[in-house]
Amino acid sequence: MTEDLPGIVRLRDRREALTLRTILTAARHLFAERGYARTPVRLIAQEAGVAPQTLYAHFGSKAGVLAGLVDLLDDESGLPDLMAASGEATDPEELLGLMATASRQVRERCGDIVAILESGAAVDPDIRATRAEGERRNRLGVEMIIDRVRATGHPVADRAADIAVALLTLGVHDSLVRDAGWSYDAYESWLRHTLITALLPGTPPEGDGA
Repeated sequence: MTEDLPGIVRLRDRREALTLRTILTAARHLFAERGYARTPVRLIAQEAGVAPQTLYAHFGSKAGVLAGLVDLLDDESGLPDLMAASGEATDPEELLGLMATASRQVRERCGDIVAILESGAAVDPDIRATRAEGERRNRLGVEMIIDRVRATGHPVADRAADIAVALLTLGVHDSLVRDAGWSYDAYESWLRHTLITALLPGTPPEGDGA
């Protein structure tokens, strides 16, 4: 029985995880190249080297594959590791800095996924629902970090989560990085500084003397 052979079970799990990632990577490429509406399931399966039935077994539908891209975004941008780090951090500025790093890594590593969701949300209900799920997760992550800042005893601005979500929007990133030509280092540094000064009342701007 496989229950008595944990090595075989782990190998099966690894193979399943590899299949999932292969399908999602293929979909990510095709959605970016052809658009979500013009990418049939059979083409995703062909690109991934699996049977269409395998795709349906794992994701249920093309919309399920699209939803899986949010999980891929979380993983490739390192959000689980950053959330784990926030659980260990006790300094309010460090916690807000992790939020800035998360925004930078999402945009830098997974900008194509973000673009798929942003460009298609207005015209496709599947994409709109998936983007809404991504926004919900983003809001939850922001609120978790704000709660941890409060737990340190440092005063926090009213409506801190609303302010942080606004600063983390794609429009702010695009205005600075895409339109104004900022580097990702400059964007992350500015975002960290702005989050600290906006959310932590009484904190002097970085570089000011005591």
